[in-house]
Amino acid sequence: MIHNQGIMAAQTMLLKTPLNPNHQAHGAKLVEFGGWEMPLQFGKVLDEHHAVRKACGLFDICHMGLLSFSAASEMPIRAALNALVPQDLEKLYPGKAVYTQLLNEQGGILDDIIVYQLPPTQHFSQLGQFLIICNAANSTKVQHWIKSHLPQNIEMRYQNGAFGLIALQGPAFQDALQQVGLEPSAPLPKRFHIAEYSLAGMPVLLSRTGYTGEDGVEILTPVQYAGNVWETLLSQGQSTGIKPIGLAARDTLRLEAAYPLHGAELTETITPLEAGLDWSVKLGQDADFIGKAALLKQQQAGLEKHFVCLEVLKNSIPRHHDPIFDAQGEPLGEITSGSISPTLGKPIGVGYITTDQPPAPGSRLLVGIRGNKVEAQVVARPFYRK
Repeated sequence: MIHNQGIMAAQTMLLKTPLNPNHQAHGAKLVEFGGWEMPLQFGKVLDEHHAVRKACGLFDICHMGLLSFSAASEMPIRAALNALVPQDLEKLYPGKAVYTQLLNEQGGILDDIIVYQLPPTQHFSQLGQFLIICNAANSTKVQHWIKSHLPQNIEMRYQNGAFGLIALQGPAFQDALQQVGLEPSAPLPKRFHIAEYSLAGMPVLLSRTGYTGEDGVEILTPVQYAGNVWETLLSQGQSTGIKPIGLAARDTLRLEAAYPLHGAELTETITPLEAGLDWSVKLGQDADFIGKAALLKQQQAGLEKHFVCLEVLKNSIPRHHDPIFDAQGEPLGEITSGSISPTLGKPIGVGYITTDQPPAPGSRLLVGIRGNKVEAQVVARPFYRK
């Protein structure tokens, strides 16, 4: 069954996260993002970017959709979700998470998500046995899509009003947690695992995941503690160099790591194979899933569209929809995201090209930037690796 209040109603006003007052107090520049009022930046974007690469940064990700799933046992939930994603959820166990996508029948990506099988907890039992985190702008669509394929014996709840989600990312993230007071103090969960802790006396679930290319955790806590978790980390973790980070730096960080963004690199007409996410697709599993036939057909026929990472060889910044050409000036595709890389000090961009064979790293292409065809070099994914 689905709780009626679980599906978000259409909003005419921007939604605000529980951390909105904190952002206003810290002088953030607030903008619309995915229907939410979110901090674009708190200070200089370059300072925020470098803080995450060199120390650690704190991100408000309370806007991300939180969907919990409960049933008499975990087996029907696993089976129902397994029919919706190309990952093999049979490998999940309590405390384990996987990155995957929701696909349409053509193999296009409705959204990219993380699926958690939750461990037994003291303070988070209302989250049930499984949790999905989806993109904010796709939250309503995802809820309706899953609802239309979910058996009646499974309860799905939209949990954003009950919980807050904060990302702590960067090489000093463990120091920040310890300075605040983390119990138990060790060990932290392994990559793509989740476990319950107490942070400065407040209950939290720590997930070893992130969207920056750095190590870190995403912190799930009951909504009444979210503001205190945020302020406590910023105040007591000052010696680590921790800073609050806005959407602008989040985007340059994820681009350096070549992480895809839904609505740019990922759309309902792009498959995970084309997006270079074949490592997250388990076509050999016994379970059928929506889009499997289309992906098998695409795999057998060979890809015609390929994801590429480009380093622009002049001081010109590629932008969304800028055309990509081969070395002779023939059209190949377009840029989906581009920026100056603050870490590398170079213009970079990602996009898709239509060709039988993807160009090898070192190959030269051209990018149309403000009417000029600028030389660019294909580089291996990602641009930055910690």
